[in-house]
Amino acid sequence: MRKKIIFAASNYWFSPYQVGSHHYARLFAKNGWEVLFISDPISPIHFLKKNKTQLMERFQIYRGKIQSGFKDINIYVPMAFFTPNEKPIFNSEFVTKNWNKTTMPDVVKYIESIGFGEVDILWFDSVIQSFLIDKIKHKKSILRIADKIESFKKIGLNMKNQSEILKEKADIIVYTAKTLEDYVSRYKNKVHYVPNGVDINHFINSSKNMPCDLKDIPKPIAIYIGAIDNWFGLDFLHEVAHRCKDISVVLVGEPNINISKLSNMSNIYVLGRKNYNLIPQYLNNSEVGIIVFNVKHPVVDTVNPIKLYEYMSCELPVVSTSWRELELINSPAFLAKNPNEFSKSLKAAVLSGKDKKYLDFAKENSWDKRFEEIIGIYNN
Repeated sequence: MRKKIIFAASNYWFSPYQVGSHHYARLFAKNGWEVLFISDPISPIHFLKKNKTQLMERFQIYRGKIQSGFKDINIYVPMAFFTPNEKPIFNSEFVTKNWNKTTMPDVVKYIESIGFGEVDILWFDSVIQSFLIDKIKHKKSILRIADKIESFKKIGLNMKNQSEILKEKADIIVYTAKTLEDYVSRYKNKVHYVPNGVDINHFINSSKNMPCDLKDIPKPIAIYIGAIDNWFGLDFLHEVAHRCKDISVVLVGEPNINISKLSNMSNIYVLGRKNYNLIPQYLNNSEVGIIVFNVKHPVVDTVNPIKLYEYMSCELPVVSTSWRELELINSPAFLAKNPNEFSKSLKAAVLSGKDKKYLDFAKENSWDKRFEEIIGIYNN
């Protein structure tokens, strides 16, 4: 009988932010497992928001109108009457513990109805769905920790308490950054360090055609791809762009913060969200990959950045703001502590150009290798 795994994930299947759970889900399926990928729930209240692009995709998954594109990967988004968030009432203990009882249809019964009522692995990167550990029969549970969840604005005390309960109950804890070691040290008998990785083939075998919205942007291009949120270094980037006016700075991502400050910079181009399948084209037609985070934001300290490996898969030199985890990775990236250092490194990176050493580094950090580590941990 084929083995089965449920991923209880924060990001939905087609999210522009393809994180570890997405990559592991594809690898489990590739290696003969049946996969159910459940992402965090939506509610009728979500439809009051202005930007509904991703919400509508999630709604269509809930309705069964969109499939994963993989024969052995089932995807689902629960619909509940209410869901936990940072707003008053919705951040209460009652909502945190009881939202799943208001799902339509009942999410546990749905899981059982499609043949995942008993699984080999129950995998969590979502604390919101922690109730599943008591509802779904499983041989082993894995909690993958990529951040200190209390660093995020939407995580309140009740969600943090749920996180601690999940840590206690999980059979295996995987953490992705060396700077998270103290965060999980009390569970040392079941914790394993497995950092992020990259889908090498996705980047080296993809089209290198020039995207239409890059054609009129002057070279050289320094590109950022990813979340533009509270931890993004807005002021830092503004100063860098001012110092490097002969370099075009391209941002690919959907801003969740006010970035109007960048609008007066003629060499900054905001292209919005792009499908993950198109990302290699943008990287292959750029000269440098950049990571511009506000290192004072608590989220950043424990980030093991997937984009670092993805940039380097396209042989791009990488210039990044410097934080402890990046220093510990010991990658060939240029690290900068201030806008002046960053600007100098950016100019040096443009001159140095693409190099196979970056691809070699990426290959050493492939998701395939990470998957082998996870299977080794599971079998042990």
